[in-house]
Amino acid sequence: MNVTYPEPINSKSSAIRKFLSEFLFWSTALILILIAGLRPVGLDRDSTAYATFIQSVTEVNFLDKEPAFWLIKWFNDVLFHGNIHTFFLIFAALGVSIKFLAIKRLSKLPWLSVIAYLSIYFILHEMTQIRVGVAAGIFLLSIPDIYNRNFKRFIIKALLASLFHYSAIIMVPLYFLNPRKISIIYLLLPITGLLFAYFNLSEMLLTNFVGVLPEFLAYKIRTYLSLLKLGEHSKINILNFYYSSLLVVLYFGLFCYVMNKIKFTYDILFIKILGIMLFMFYFFSPLPVFAFRISEFFGVISIILLPNLVLYFKQKEILLLLIISHFVYYFSKTIRLLNLNM
Repeated sequence: MNVTYPEPINSKSSAIRKFLSEFLFWSTALILILIAGLRPVGLDRDSTAYATFIQSVTEVNFLDKEPAFWLIKWFNDVLFHGNIHTFFLIFAALGVSIKFLAIKRLSKLPWLSVIAYLSIYFILHEMTQIRVGVAAGIFLLSIPDIYNRNFKRFIIKALLASLFHYSAIIMVPLYFLNPRKISIIYLLLPITGLLFAYFNLSEMLLTNFVGVLPEFLAYKIRTYLSLLKLGEHSKINILNFYYSSLLVVLYFGLFCYVMNKIKFTYDILFIKILGIMLFMFYFFSPLPVFAFRISEFFGVISIILLPNLVLYFKQKEILLLLIISHFVYYFSKTIRLLNLNM
């Protein structure tokens, strides 16, 4: 005779809590999608340009925009008669949902990662750099492939990300990082980048070696260097609050590694990518567009790494308060920098 026992009450309550947590998590993603997708044209500096572009340009030009952009434009034209809000909704749905999926898979403190994403990247990626936003989300999803040495899955994601923004191809060299060990070079990378920037070595190297680069890239670098000499592009403040705080985060992560305190699967890989990101920011600082684009793309890992590092502190509440304060500061600064009409 088979005897069945009632399911423990705590098991039911745990299942209900899990369901409510999942529901709230994905409901938050939906709200952010609607905010980004249904925003008034003109709220941010790029929405007007996109609206004009998709409603007036009909000839496909893969040098101007990536294949995924044209595919979404065609899809939007066919089904929604080129409506600008459905166009934004498609990009927002992709950018937000992919990042939320990555947060769910990678972060040990998902809600703190959501706060980090909302504060640092939501406006930047889902309201301004909408193509980069999708590509950066795909990059986050590729982290387990780097760790598990799954080249096929990784290269598919890299190619897919590049279909949304060509610059995503810079993620390919990251596959060759050792995800389980950190060498002393990552201690020196940011310092080296700072020295290159401080003594104008970056500008000199870029000027002298621009000829060996592919022409489409060499042309852009020569243009930016010319504008810099004419004073049209001023050098950026490499010691600004945000990047200086990430430098502190990097050395704290390296300290945790040296003290053998790293306990989460992907954190070693995140720390190494953060070191590369800071070097690239400092090295390309004479070319602000390159410096910010590259560093912001790699820097998306911070929405996972920063919350994870909270768990390495004994006084978690104090660090949590400091991190949330940092997020609030950066959020307010992002609104000002992106010229949101709020």
